[in-house]
Amino acid sequence: MPEIKNTARSAPPGPLTLLACALFLAVPCLAGGGPQDKDEKKAPTKKTAQVVIKPAVLKKADGKKLPLGEAVEALKNAIKGKETKPEAAKEAAAAKKAGEEGKVRKSTPAPPMFHMRDGTRLAGIPAKDSIKVKTAYGLLTVPMRELIKVRFCSSIDSGLSEKIAKLIQQLGHEEFDLREEASEQLSAIGIPALKALEEAQKSEDEEIKSRAEKIAVKLEDNFEEPDEDELHLIPLEGEEDEVETAEFTIKGQIEEQSFLAKTRYGSLEFKRADILSIVFQEPLVTRLSFEVPGSTLAENGSWFDSQADLGDGEEFKLKASGTITLASFNATKCGPEGTQAIKRGTVSSSFKNFPTGSLLGKIGKSGKPFLVGSEYEGVVEKKGRLFLGIALKTGVVQGKLKVVLEKRTR
Repeated sequence: MPEIKNTARSAPPGPLTLLACALFLAVPCLAGGGPQDKDEKKAPTKKTAQVVIKPAVLKKADGKKLPLGEAVEALKNAIKGKETKPEAAKEAAAAKKAGEEGKVRKSTPAPPMFHMRDGTRLAGIPAKDSIKVKTAYGLLTVPMRELIKVRFCSSIDSGLSEKIAKLIQQLGHEEFDLREEASEQLSAIGIPALKALEEAQKSEDEEIKSRAEKIAVKLEDNFEEPDEDELHLIPLEGEEDEVETAEFTIKGQIEEQSFLAKTRYGSLEFKRADILSIVFQEPLVTRLSFEVPGSTLAENGSWFDSQADLGDGEEFKLKASGTITLASFNATKCGPEGTQAIKRGTVSSSFKNFPTGSLLGKIGKSGKPFLVGSEYEGVVEKKGRLFLGIALKTGVVQGKLKVVLEKRTR
């Protein structure tokens, strides 16, 4: 009979598949009984190659024997054409979890968030694909996909301006209750009323002048400088809107008087006079924490490698806590800020301005050291790896400092 060759290509069988086949081949040998009776006449046979089946031992990736239960399950999967690697699956899951730690990013882009002047907010996708901004250099058309944030100036809200003007006049009303009511409402309006209150202090009416001054002082005392992430929640003074894009920030007047947006409640129209700001893109925030040993003496060239890479123009913050003991200096204890009580001997120019035992940082192996202390905030000028260390050249230092890195990219 002519030899038939199988030209189809297939992947080589895995070790578990070979084991399953070997066990099936072994079944007839085990069920076929012992050797033939000595008195029975043997038929002439041809010589054949002897096949020896050795018991197989399944092992994990670390070389340990696979438990019986897992071995049976692996054999079942091999018969079905599957190959199970319990340890590999666990390692993959662990690696995935480790890779996700410290990062905060939404799996799908969030729709823009409309922040209204009355405090409400609502997510919605604008119907238009661009906005027009009138600037000193002409009319600009900005694609929605390029927008980061938009802040609307409060002067356009004529209704609010008129309300503030009426309340200021009411401060001088002959009825005490109405004067009190006006004071309370102006205080509730807050910062947007501050400019008008300052002007009211020039009034010839002593009651208006006195009350306006008291309200203005109260508002200024209670005002706290907002973080950059919360700046869009503060009313924008002046007559120009602020448009932040991926490339630059534009000052001017947005021509759109309303925005039609698709929301979970259907299509809604927002009047620009009612909008405080619109946030189009949230930044990617990465948070990583490290424990920097006190024995990492930066002045001696010993730096702790954070394994965190910072990119050009990336904003980052460092917060440090904990206490270390300078055993070689009368067991003096200090935190990330270091101590001014201990004077070091010869100090190189790169480290002479840093307190003894203070926490330092640098970006890149050849980067210039800077004082981190308990808190540091900066912008990366040249990309590189973040290194941390203690401002000391020699000595025994015990303990460690905990450092949290937060960086923002878009």
